[in-house]
Amino acid sequence: MKQLFLISILFLSFLQLSTAQVFVEHNKHIRPRTQATAVWIPDNSGMNLVVAGELIQANIQRATDFYKKDASHGFRAIASGLPDFAQGDMDVADFNSDGRMDIVLTGLGTNGQPISGLYIQQSNGTFQLSSHQIPALTNGSVQFGDFNNDRNIDILITGKNAGGRLKTIVLVNEEGKLTSHDFGLPGIVNGEARWADANKNGMLDIFITGRSYNTAISRLYIYRNGNYIAHPQEFKGLHHSAVVWADFNNDGYLDFILAGADSDGFPYTRLFRGSKSLNFDERSIAVRPLKNVSMDVGDFDADGDIDFIIAGESLERPYTTLYENDGTGNFRDFMAGLPGLSEGVVRFGDFDRDGDLDIFLMGIDVCYNLIGSIYRNTMSPAVVVDDTQVDIFIDSPIVDRARGPYFYFVFSSCFCDINQTGKKGYHAFISNIHQEKKDFDLNYTFNDLLIKTYPGWGESDRGHRTSNAFISIKDAEEGRNQVIGGYRSDNFEIHYINW
Repeated sequence: MKQLFLISILFLSFLQLSTAQVFVEHNKHIRPRTQATAVWIPDNSGMNLVVAGELIQANIQRATDFYKKDASHGFRAIASGLPDFAQGDMDVADFNSDGRMDIVLTGLGTNGQPISGLYIQQSNGTFQLSSHQIPALTNGSVQFGDFNNDRNIDILITGKNAGGRLKTIVLVNEEGKLTSHDFGLPGIVNGEARWADANKNGMLDIFITGRSYNTAISRLYIYRNGNYIAHPQEFKGLHHSAVVWADFNNDGYLDFILAGADSDGFPYTRLFRGSKSLNFDERSIAVRPLKNVSMDVGDFDADGDIDFIIAGESLERPYTTLYENDGTGNFRDFMAGLPGLSEGVVRFGDFDRDGDLDIFLMGIDVCYNLIGSIYRNTMSPAVVVDDTQVDIFIDSPIVDRARGPYFYFVFSSCFCDINQTGKKGYHAFISNIHQEKKDFDLNYTFNDLLIKTYPGWGESDRGHRTSNAFISIKDAEEGRNQVIGGYRSDNFEIHYINW
């Protein structure tokens, strides 16, 4: 049972190195939706945006909007000719080499049936459905790419058809005619198939991750002698998963980041470094494991190496985190201040053409609100670093333990019937002070005690917040008293969860 939780936001003072706010919310007129997908569409003036997904209404409505950028960098929805859909994917390329970007899409249409199509952009900016036959699949992915290096754009598509069959298909472009080949590849849902030249031979290989009927898989397939052959290296099978490719350590070989839920439902995120031998070295990096994810890669800070962004769910709540590459394939949390979202989509794109990558972000936040916004990258001019004392709220309690110890408390609130008396009320729950020995161990203990103590709470993985790190127990107690006082002033009943 899910509940709508009322979470108080606490602003606490720290003495620490902070980064000026780099990503600023730019546009609030994007209709938010769930089961979403999105693509940036470049043109002569910058980049426009296409968003598809489900609007939250009394009756579920699927909608696709084309947001055109104007001279002042504002966005307005205009007619596009694209169908309304959700639970699918889109990609962009100049398929017919006319200088305009076209769209391939697949997903669930307004009639509840899978739809698909290759839509050619017209001179007036609208899109027209082509005669090419694209398999109609849901809950999968679609991607353009020249897999056989013949200078014709092909299509890779995966998902479930109307009959419940899972498919992974390559649509081979033979001088403008698309021919379907399955190459014996496993079909999947709740995941994706992505092309990359893993062995640097000019041909595109395929990584597939997701649920294949009753089994979660993650497997690389190498294109060799006109066929796709399973690479012998095994990777953890994941579902509600994604994969992104890039040369993160600048050694000339593609690496990939794989994220999703394992067979037990636990979140998993790992970096795999490529090599000449085509053996991928698994690295446990300083990145929070997430599931039900969307990821993208790009050089957001224009320093010559590839960074990445990920949005998804941990075991306790959703996160959206931008990771900055140090140039060697090691990452640090950039602390971008983006809202944590799940069941959504995140995409880099330089919409204002100022040389740095902006971010489009859409999904569901911790309180089950739908969020959909463009965040403008303001790194030009240069970021000013301020090491004076400031009042900030850190959404993610990631700290350098080498400078510890640190002290925390956990708190939560709800409008609910926690004792199952038939009457709802405002309740706040707060723990005593603890040191964190392992990431999120305090959250897990708190939530477990909450569920066991109050039968009306209901099982939830999004109902609590960890405080910021305090350098002393005294400081932590002062912060805890502020939270309690805030709840009391709002007439919440206080409950103490101590251990």
